[in-house]
Amino acid sequence: MKSFNAFYLSIPCIGLLLWLLNGYYQKEVVLFYGFAETKETEINFNYAVTVGKIYVSPGQEVKQGMPLLDLRRTKPKEVLEEQGYKMDELRAEEQLWRSEQEGKLRLLEKEKALKLAAIDSDIEKLEEQKKFQQSLYADLKSVEPAQSDYQPLSSKINSLKNERDLLLQSIGEEVQSLKNGLKLGKNPYQIAIDRLSAQREFERANQVIDIQLTALEDGIIGNIHCKEAENIPAYRTLVTFYEPNPVLVKGYVHEDLILQVAVQDSFKIRSTKDEAIVCYGVVTGLGSRIVEIPERLRKVADMKTYGREVLVSIPADNQFLQKEKVILEFLKPVQAIQSAKKAKSLVDLKEIK
Repeated sequence: MKSFNAFYLSIPCIGLLLWLLNGYYQKEVVLFYGFAETKETEINFNYAVTVGKIYVSPGQEVKQGMPLLDLRRTKPKEVLEEQGYKMDELRAEEQLWRSEQEGKLRLLEKEKALKLAAIDSDIEKLEEQKKFQQSLYADLKSVEPAQSDYQPLSSKINSLKNERDLLLQSIGEEVQSLKNGLKLGKNPYQIAIDRLSAQREFERANQVIDIQLTALEDGIIGNIHCKEAENIPAYRTLVTFYEPNPVLVKGYVHEDLILQVAVQDSFKIRSTKDEAIVCYGVVTGLGSRIVEIPERLRKVADMKTYGREVLVSIPADNQFLQKEKVILEFLKPVQAIQSAKKAKSLVDLKEIK
């Protein structure tokens, strides 16, 4: 009888233990670690600068408009020299172009003279023939010449005169076009030379420019990648700048967990140090490959594990610290697990078929 009672008493204990284990398992599936981070901005310039005074230090909070660095931009002499070389090249090309245009003008003038001479010669011959015919009729007083007797010659003479006028007009227009092209206002090389000259004068006047770099908004200084009196090449980062509060949580879903996370899914984020610090976020990005989970986010630090990166956007008015370790709790684990199991069973079914 005592043994019978002990058996029945153990049944509720076993049920409770199974329920606790099941809850623990479910929690392991829907909870994983991540860290909060702020948006980082790298400040650089697309030209070389020399660092003057540095007003801030790493980790310092700054307000909008607060000076960060004094800089000086000194434009290299090579830039001015290169502009001079380009101008010399353009002048040489302009001279060659001008010579070609003047050569075309001379050829047109010769062509016009030759064609006009040929036409004038033909007109002169025809007029002589006309005069000769008229002289023949002049000796015959009893015969009156008809106007039609001179018509063929007159027509040829008029045709040649029209041809002469057309030739003068067409060649004249071409000559005038070339002469206009040689003028300063229509010379393409001179326009480019004038532009480069103005640019070089501007560069000379602004060869040394003092710049004070200020904070564009409230935030925290990250790293300072320069020192005073150092020459910094173009595009090299001078300072990194962070927003005051984290706006993003980066976590990793273990590759073995049966869990499907999609963009726009919701997560509850809470601090590992203070459970009262809680906020809610939305998935804005998912990694496209499996990567190694950082040691700090592993459940067993010494054991390498792999998973998929999940990016969760959170409100800026939170109390998390930069790079603080947090817990991500998936707010719809049941649907996601069922969806994942269903997808897995469909894959298995296809493999069987």
